[in-house]
Amino acid sequence: MNERRVKILFAIPRFSVGGAEKLLVHQLRALNNEHFAPTLITLFKEQNETLAGEAAIDRCFAFRSTLDITRLPSLLKYMRRGNFDVVVTHLFSANLLVRIVAVLSGVRVIVSYEHNIYPNKRAWQIFMDWLLTSWTDRIIVDSDAARIFTAKQENIPLEKFVTLYIPPLLERRAPKAPAQIRRELRIPEGHRVVLTVSRLVSDKGHTNLVDAVQSVLLSQPETVFLLVGWGPLQEALAEQAKRLGISDKVLLPGRLDIEDVLPLADVYVDPAVSTDLPVAIMEAMREGKPIVATRVGDIPAFIEHGVTGLLAEPRDSDTLARHIATLLDDKEQAARMGNAARTRVAKYSLSEYMKTFEVLILSLYEQKRKN
Repeated sequence: MNERRVKILFAIPRFSVGGAEKLLVHQLRALNNEHFAPTLITLFKEQNETLAGEAAIDRCFAFRSTLDITRLPSLLKYMRRGNFDVVVTHLFSANLLVRIVAVLSGVRVIVSYEHNIYPNKRAWQIFMDWLLTSWTDRIIVDSDAARIFTAKQENIPLEKFVTLYIPPLLERRAPKAPAQIRRELRIPEGHRVVLTVSRLVSDKGHTNLVDAVQSVLLSQPETVFLLVGWGPLQEALAEQAKRLGISDKVLLPGRLDIEDVLPLADVYVDPAVSTDLPVAIMEAMREGKPIVATRVGDIPAFIEHGVTGLLAEPRDSDTLARHIATLLDDKEQAARMGNAARTRVAKYSLSEYMKTFEVLILSLYEQKRKN
């Protein structure tokens, strides 16, 4: 074992509310401080609702954009003074800027995260990811789908990647009383709840879910659709619901803690168009919720059609509606699938995730230290 704690620098663009940010908060809390001395930096000033208050940020470098090179000397000075052994970066801006500075600083071990499938990544971004791979020891991905897609997209050898499925990351606190949340959200007495939790962006497929609402209401009129999250599509989704005459059935409350809203869910839905494996699906599975999702990324590796949930093709609003109605109609089937989902995800825990992560980092560090 190393005679001193390994100095590890974590970097992320900012603490917007998202899966990568949530994972990093939990990583920092769970990291073994007998073996590691962690430090956290961000690149951009915080905007809107964030998780910044849940992590101790050593410094924000206030970059104005990903291409703002004026802040690089300050970052370089900081990293050299910190004499870090390991750098771990999350999301593209940090993967780019912090990895470049880590190379210039002579950091021994460099690890980056790819948290999703990015089919619209620009040519220059792909080129820089490919170029920096030469100095990157491992790229951690959240799913095998992301590993295969990114390796092909960026012409990176598969052996550079490590797949670590993100476990359920529900907070260790009691949720608010469901009755209180229902009152706050003005959910009518006796109404069933169809829930989805994610950022309101195009690849999450919310528009397809809203398109499915009217068909579900034909057989289940006392149902509300709770779309929790925030993002650039919030106004457009509200307008879509208004245009379809279902504004009272589609609730867009913004950001709420998933542990508070999951108990309300009769059915959990993930209508994503492009994704790897959303953290919220794992959390819904852990809570035994029946799930309707799309066949994208590694979702089918966890949601087995007819066993742990029901699957539809991306953008297929009709099938989404039919599956949601099926689980609302058949409580026994819904309960059976929810229990199977809970069993399927039971082996995935934060402690096991961190054990694998820490072994990976220490082994890479020891290899470099001996060379």
